[in-house]
Amino acid sequence: MDITTESAKKAQKEAEWAYNKAMEKFYFSMLEVVFLRIKSHLSTQGLKKVVELDKKRANNKNLGIEFSQKTWSVLAEAWTGAEGLAMSKIAELYGLEISDLDISKIQKLDENDSSPKCNHQINFDVD
Repeated sequence: MDITTESAKKAQKEAEWAYNKAMEKFYFSMLEVVFLRIKSHLSTQGLKKVVELDKKRANNKNLGIEFSQKTWSVLAEAWTGAEGLAMSKIAELYGLEISDLDISKIQKLDENDSSPKCNHQINFDVD
């Protein structure tokens, strides 16, 4: 297989598009898993706090949106470290070195990332 600069760029674009689609699904799954894990550990007092905040959010659209945005930011922040570690370990398995990477595609940690953003409101849905 002859790999050209053009075919590498095309593969990058296709992978980035697929990554963004998969990340949106992944964030929803991660959110569900984290919420279920928290919910499985709630005391009576903790459950009351969750129910109270969810009621406030249901009655205040701005609070609901703000809470959801903060939640997505937390998920993105948590995932960044785990993703970087996994990428390093898998790259190591392939025997990849820094010279094998297109450095222009690697973002600085302090830059805005292109991770999927979601504006959906989220709830614990405590029964």
